[in-house]
Amino acid sequence: MPAYVHIHLRIIDPAKQAALAPRFQAALQEAGGRILYFGRVAQVLEGDDMPLPMAGVLEFPTLAQALAFYESEAYAPIKAERREAQQATMFVVEAA
Repeated sequence: MPAYVHIHLRIIDPAKQAALAPRFQAALQEAGGRILYFGRVAQVLEGDDMPLPMAGVLEFPTLAQALAFYESEAYAPIKAERREAQQATMFVVEAA
């Protein structure tokens, strides 16, 4: 079953974010994932808390592949640098 990683984020260092993007995309593709959406939050539909202004959805063939990517040696340095470039909340769901 496919798995979807959801990210809500605020870019805090645009230069670092821009430098990370191609490396992130290459590592994601190598792990079998793809970006379904990455961009601005269009409108808050429900809830009292304001989300971070940007969102992304990544798709993986399986939950195991999504988790393996997140914990991989290839993604580890990108993850560390990403935390300097953006404030983010991330979670994964598995389609039923």
